[in-house]
Amino acid sequence: SEPRSLKDIAVTLRRLGVLVGAGEAGEALAASFEDAVRALGERYRGRPSVRVFYQVWDRPMVTVNGKHLISDIIELCGGRNVFAALPALAPAVEIEAVLRADPEAIVASGADAARPPWLDDWKRWGTLTAVARGNLFDVPPELVQRQTPRILEGAARVCEALETARRLRPAPPR
Repeated sequence: SEPRSLKDIAVTLRRLGVLVGAGEAGEALAASFEDAVRALGERYRGRPSVRVFYQVWDRPMVTVNGKHLISDIIELCGGRNVFAALPALAPAVEIEAVLRADPEAIVASGADAARPPWLDDWKRWGTLTAVARGNLFDVPPELVQRQTPRILEGAARVCEALETARRLRPAPPR
């Protein structure tokens, strides 16, 4: 099983329930998961979009495209993955590509729950919108890079990060 969307996780919960002879429990878990996803979507639907670079790793610098589950989370939260159009599911990108994309927020996961030390390496690029506004966020990888129901906790953290990025936008001129 390799869910590529939040909807696919609910489908997987139903299938696993049937496979282990606990179809009703699987259905209940899937319905609860779908309700939570729907609630997050309703909370952030209609919010101004945030340009996001999601960084999986630093060497090589790896991100995700628009067909990846993480991109689905970004969209749920009202964000737009700046590398959604790339053909590979988890492409390597160069610093120059990130600088050209000028994300408003950088969200990263490392090897464990600790903030990846390389996330702060972006601070040397002070003209990058994410850096200039202090929008460098981390989410533990087990909450966004594992296709389990716990991904809802990771999605909530991503949504909170993007909401922070919205709050840190400069006030529009009068």
